[in-house]
Amino acid sequence: MSPMFRYFLGFQLAPDRAGWLARQLPPVSGDLFAGLKPQYYHLTLCTIDETSVPNPFLRQHVARAFEAGLPAASSIPFGRIISRGAGAELVTVGSVAAVRQLYDELVALLAPHGIAPWYRRSGLRPHVTLGYGKHLFDPVRVAWNWTPRELVLIESHIGHSRHRVLQRWRLPASAQGAFDFMDDALPPLLRHAA
Repeated sequence: MSPMFRYFLGFQLAPDRAGWLARQLPPVSGDLFAGLKPQYYHLTLCTIDETSVPNPFLRQHVARAFEAGLPAASSIPFGRIISRGAGAELVTVGSVAAVRQLYDELVALLAPHGIAPWYRRSGLRPHVTLGYGKHLFDPVRVAWNWTPRELVLIESHIGHSRHRVLQRWRLPASAQGAFDFMDDALPPLLRHAA
């Protein structure tokens, strides 16, 4: 029996950002392309299960794996919207090493609980799918560094374009220096008082 439910971990775009991103997609000509509803825009880190019936216990297993805390958020450098054979995507530019590290840390938290990622033989390719089907257009430049604030566990109803968020986990802020970049912007009295 083919799977009806797919469970994955990822980052969901905030409604204002999803709406903005939907407006960047070039107009569709023809009926071969189906754009996703912006509320479904997300970046999948990994699929962790596929079942023919809903898995009522997966949420608790994943929550238990994350009880000790999650790794810090990291910035994802998006650069353009491209047309692919299977649809349209927002893709990254430059290094995604920080995203890879976050992914590796999450997988390490899941492993002792018997939860492993599926479909990762080709490696991690962070992107946001905007729609499916043929939609040819020149790449659209979208320079955006996004730092997700929440990790979500989503139940996808395969073939029905339905996503249900089962749980959200707040990601700690990035462990960068304590606002050293702002030191030049402070008035002299405040700079010395700090």
